Amino acid sequence: MPEAKLAAPADGGHHPMMAKILAYLLFAIRSQHIEVVNGDRTFSIQTEGTMELLESILASKSEEYADPSLRHFFMMNNWKYLEVTNRPRNMDAVFGDDWLQKIRAKVQQNIELYQRNSWDKVLEFLKLDINDSMEVNFVVDLIKEKISLFNKHFTETCRVQCTWSIHYYKLRKEMIESLKNTLLPAYGIFIGRFQDFLKTDAYEYIEYGMFDIHDILDNLFLGNKKDK
Repeated sequence: MPEAKLAAPADGGHHPMMAKILAYLLFAIRSQHIEVVNGDRTFSIQTEGTMELLESILASKSEEYADPSLRHFFMMNNWKYLEVTNRPRNMDAVFGDDWLQKIRAKVQQNIELYQRNSWDKVLEFLKLDINDSMEVNFVVDLIKEKISLFNKHFTETCRVQCTWSIHYYKLRKEMIESLKNTLLPAYGIFIGRFQDFLKTDAYEYIEYGMFDIHDILDNLFLGNKKDK
């Protein structure tokens, strides 16, 4: 398969070989004249072997990315390609519902790993472990350092990830809503505490308002491609 030799897409989108993999699976169906059955032992073994080989190739391709979060983003996109492309062809009617459920599980697993390696690190800067025994000046310095680190990492994360691509509109929307639901409440609480300590001086350090965060997240994952 010549497409397997191509580099992984810079935007983390699905690999060009995925179309050929799908074509192979459909050819296997037609060549064996399999209709809507779930118990063909020989075919299920062949299919499982193809899926294992595909996962191995994708994992190898993902290693081309230096950023661990982009590796999982890439894997998510490829499994999502299989899931979405399956719908009009009803491949699960042949492979069985377990086949489709495994693909969906892989999509979700890689979404969680992507977020853990990316946004969970940004969220760490919004956590404040302070108590009444701490001196006010120490707490103020700690909060200033935290918001400085948040500003830096949020800016860099968004700068990079706005060049990444999710082809499918529904998945992109779900990803962005998930980030908003996680990030905005934590940021709101942090900013509230920050203002409690610094009063009006807090605005000297706050680079992003709540609406700014909202709007910036809306522009993630567009890459150079249009949503489908």
